[in-house]
Amino acid sequence: MTTVLERIRRRYETTDKKCPDCGYVDEEGNWESRTDGRRLVYRHVCPSCDATREHTFNLK
Repeated sequence: MTTVLERIRRRYETTDKKCPDCGYVDEEGNWESRTDGRRLVYRHVCPSCDATREHTFNLK
């Protein structure tokens, strides 16, 4: 059984692969996640140009 948070990360890893800065398609699509208990942040660093993308969710 997977959690909602795992499903969200998997969605980014499978659908959000193309870097908007350089156009590189990261087939590995490794998104990192972290939380401080109030916010959940998914982060990806492009292996080609080091551009960073983040998606932040506020938790209540």
